[in-house]
Amino acid sequence: MERQTKRTSLWWFLYRCRYYLFLLPALLFLGVFVYYPIGYSLLRSFQRWDLLHPKPRWAGWRNYQHLMQDPVFWTVVKNSLIYVTCTIFPTMALALFFAILIDERARGRAYYIYSLFYPTLIPMAAAAMLWVFIYSPNLGLMNIVLSRFGLPKLGWLGSADTSLWALIIMSIWKYLGFYTLIYLSGLQNLDKSLYESAFIDGAGWWRRHLSITVPLVAPTSLFIFIVGVILSFRVFAPVHLMTEGGPGNSSNVIIYYIYENGFKFFQLGIAFALTVLLVISLLLLVLLIFGFLDKRVTYTG
Repeated sequence: MERQTKRTSLWWFLYRCRYYLFLLPALLFLGVFVYYPIGYSLLRSFQRWDLLHPKPRWAGWRNYQHLMQDPVFWTVVKNSLIYVTCTIFPTMALALFFAILIDERARGRAYYIYSLFYPTLIPMAAAAMLWVFIYSPNLGLMNIVLSRFGLPKLGWLGSADTSLWALIIMSIWKYLGFYTLIYLSGLQNLDKSLYESAFIDGAGWWRRHLSITVPLVAPTSLFIFIVGVILSFRVFAPVHLMTEGGPGNSSNVIIYYIYENGFKFFQLGIAFALTVLLVISLLLLVLLIFGFLDKRVTYTG
C-alpha cells in the first residue's frame, strides 16, 4: 500500500510539472550553448590569458581598462556603428519599396521575388569572394561602370576611404531579398479597401503608401530592425575574406576584432572581455528597442 502511494505521488508530481518537463529540452539547450558560454566568457574576461601567461591568472578589470584606453577599440566601435546604421536603414527602405512594387503587380511576382531573394541563398563566403571580383581594380564591374560614366577608378577594398562602404554595399545586396520577402508577407495582411478609399480621395502613390503602408507595417519593420541589428553586429565572413579589417583597421568591426585578439594576437582575456561587452551591448540595445519602439507600434488584427 505504501509503495502504491509513493508511485501515485510520483505520477501526480510529474503531472503537475508536465509543462516544465516540456520546457526542459529547450532549457538544457540554452544552458549548454548560450548561458554556459556567456558565464565562461564573463569569468575569463577578468583573467589574463595570453602566450606569456598560458595559465589564466586573475587580472580584475585590467582587460576592460586596456580596451577603454585602446584607440583601435574605439575605431572598431565607430566602424561597427557606421556599418550597422548604414546597412539596416537603406536595406529596410529599399526592401519595403520593392515589396510594395511586387505586391501591386499581378504578373511575374514569382520571378521578381526569386530574383531579389536569390542572393540570400548564396553562402556568405561565396558572396564575399564574388564581390572581391566585382571590386577588382581593373576587371571589376564597379570600376567598369565608373569608367563608363567618366569617373576615376577606385581601390574599393584597398583604400581606407572606401573599404567599409564596400562591405556595406555588399551587405545591402545580400540581405535585401530577405527583408523584401518579410515585408511582402506583412503586406498581405493589410486591408486593400484603405488604398481604394485614399485613391478616391485623390491621394497619390507616394501619399497612399506613406500614410497607410508605412504605419501599418510598423510591427514588421520592428521585427526586421531587431533581426538586422543582430545580423549586422555579427558580421565576420565578409570582413575576413574581403579586407581582413584593413587597411589600417578602416573596416575592422567588433566580431573580427574579437577574432584577431583571440586567434591572431592570442590575447584571450581581451577577446573574452570584448565578447562580454558585445553581449551586454546587444542585450541593452534590444531591450531599448523594445521599450522605446514597441510602445509606438500599433498591432492590428
